[in-house]
Amino acid sequence: MKIDLEGEMETLLIPLYGKAKMSEDGIFRDTFAQRAVTRLNFDFSKLKIQKKTQVMLAFRAEYMDLYAKEFLGRHDESIVLHLGCGLDSRYFRLGKPKALWYELDFPEVIEIKRQLYPPERGYSYIPSTVNDHSWLDSVSWKGESILIIAEGLFMYLTEKEIRELMNVLKDRFGSYTMIFDVVSSLTVKYSKHHPSIKRTGAHLLWGIDNPKNMEEYLDGAKYLRTIYMTENPNIRKLSPYYRMMYRLADIFKPAKNAHKIVIMEIT
Repeated sequence: MKIDLEGEMETLLIPLYGKAKMSEDGIFRDTFAQRAVTRLNFDFSKLKIQKKTQVMLAFRAEYMDLYAKEFLGRHDESIVLHLGCGLDSRYFRLGKPKALWYELDFPEVIEIKRQLYPPERGYSYIPSTVNDHSWLDSVSWKGESILIIAEGLFMYLTEKEIRELMNVLKDRFGSYTMIFDVVSSLTVKYSKHHPSIKRTGAHLLWGIDNPKNMEEYLDGAKYLRTIYMTENPNIRKLSPYYRMMYRLADIFKPAKNAHKIVIMEIT
């Protein structure tokens, strides 16, 4: 399957490849990513995806999988909105949960994803940019609990766009829970030197050092917690070199804070 993506759209290939490689190494299980990589006619070597990046992206996906599973276990009737879904297979990794599941991304991305993971009952695609809020008209909502997943998305938006999105979601649903990853301001500053991001030509636009400050973005926003990549128990499965690297990162605050997962509740 031939693909032609540019800029931030091309960055979605980085986590796909990372999850596939870490699945091969037994760090994270994603057979769907493995199959997708073999089906795509793309030279992943040109993205220069470092091992440490592969590990981090697998850890990120695992944490989000675990939280989504936990959330769905607590709410009998739920809707999941996976914003900036890329070519991720979370719905299938979680065993096709009963919740209504919507995947949103650029039309070019959705066209590829439909071929990898055909839509089915309860699993729908919305081809749209996240900033064109008319995409919300495609969501059938009857008062179910809402989980918003934004993985690898917010760093490519501006703070203004994030604020607007969070407020529009509240206007539409009243309340929702959101899990997303953020980078630090220092990470944004030095992202131009990251080999994979540099190769795609994408630019990181937003970072935050204290996610609790996002409570100021809208009324009813409550910061719940931050999950750090350096806390993942699967670090023990890594080689001695990477285990040491993660231990040092856990001690060195700028490194620990560079990329993290945040959970918020909006009521």
